[in-house]
Amino acid sequence: MAIKELDIAIPPIIGYQYLAYPLCTLFTRQETLPWFYSNFIHLYSYSHLDEDYASSSLPLSFYGEDFVRCPWLITQKLERESILSSPEGIIDFLIRNINLGYTISLNVDEFYIPQRRVYRQIHYAHDVLIYGYDDSSSMFLILGYDQEMQFRRTLVPFHELEQAVFQLPNTERFEEHIFLYKINPSGSYALDAAAIKQSLEDYLAARNISLGYRSTSGMLEAAFGTDVYQAIADNLPILARKRDIRPIHILLEHKKTMSLRLNYLCSQGILPADFTGCFSSVEERMFSLRHALMKYALTKDDVLLKQGLKELTAVKDHEQAILETVVEALERQLIS
Repeated sequence: MAIKELDIAIPPIIGYQYLAYPLCTLFTRQETLPWFYSNFIHLYSYSHLDEDYASSSLPLSFYGEDFVRCPWLITQKLERESILSSPEGIIDFLIRNINLGYTISLNVDEFYIPQRRVYRQIHYAHDVLIYGYDDSSSMFLILGYDQEMQFRRTLVPFHELEQAVFQLPNTERFEEHIFLYKINPSGSYALDAAAIKQSLEDYLAARNISLGYRSTSGMLEAAFGTDVYQAIADNLPILARKRDIRPIHILLEHKKTMSLRLNYLCSQGILPADFTGCFSSVEERMFSLRHALMKYALTKDDVLLKQGLKELTAVKDHEQAILETVVEALERQLIS
């Protein structure tokens, strides 16, 4: 009998699991922080969502983070059918790769996953991260959003996980790929103040940075950078009707990450020490705004919506003023 549990750490970005899961591996190592803080600056948002699109899309997310190219991460992207058709079987496949040091992200039917809101009620596709197993109890260790919508570690029996994988076609909008992640022990990345400064300038100027990737992935028709505030304001009524505050939560995670980034740059001597904590007020305002808009989503009180939209603009202006001083400080540091 064997127990195997891989190291994972909860990152500051968990709103969308396709970002959270690889970060759970990266955040186990302090040396990966320069790469993390040089990325996750850009945001994009689709505008003028219709009712159906608002319920199924990612209306706001971070842009440009490619974990396949991350120097600190070994990433494998596999076709689901290639695993299911293998004589090895899904259980042995998962155990073998956990033993090799990989965490595994894959879509499952949460009807078969204990401690989920839809368990034994609704067939629903969602992704989980498998990071360990216990042979003695025939359990996998998984991470994801539980029945209380908390990002937590839970357990799933081998046989239910197998059902959850094989019954996935009974659901809608599921991802066919399986992703494997582990730390690259020979990885290397130096903190790049010039790249951070450029990214902050692009963010403040609301530049469509997808133009730089159009040779491989095409240009994205969306709002970028600080323009996402207006896009979210335009879409907020329809999102609230769906009780979907994910965009507001992602905005909060962006502010948390920015605050951590600036404090880290201070600790590394890239920014003056007196910039430490300079972004905490933006983070706090965004936290309060999220709470207010959660209340609006429940009550449909138009007064709360009006106040929330006004505060959204104020947060944007507050953020812009601080980040402009940060860019100026980085410029001085680069020419000194």
